[in-house]
Amino acid sequence: MKVKWTVGLIITVGALALFFLSSTGNSKPVFYYNPSQFLANPKIREDRVRLKGTIQPGSVKMSPDRLNLWFNITDGKQSIPVHYSGAIPDAFQQGLEVVVDGRMGAKNTFEGRELIVKCPSKYESKASGPTEPGPKESS
Repeated sequence: MKVKWTVGLIITVGALALFFLSSTGNSKPVFYYNPSQFLANPKIREDRVRLKGTIQPGSVKMSPDRLNLWFNITDGKQSIPVHYSGAIPDAFQQGLEVVVDGRMGAKNTFEGRELIVKCPSKYESKASGPTEPGPKESS
């Protein structure tokens, strides 16, 4: 009986180790470039990459059918014009942080294939607005 448990345990541990190694061995770490890093590295201009930055206020233009979107992504130092064609996330708005997956296209416009809006945490403090009073101390 003890031998069966030992053999079963060895097989289970081996199967889990094999599964873990096979599922993590081929994956690449997710990496983002900000606009300054992307523009400073000509070797990656033709590669498919992810850009991470903020939607530059005043730069957003949308087609009437809401299927094409143009905006600038910025890191505060450099900005890159982006064209995205597809479903626009509901949370998309100027000033928010976004990640755009794509590659540099014609006319030095980044052609986005995927657009992810990074929503602000509900735990971040808001710049303005009323605050809830704390509990009152009893005297």
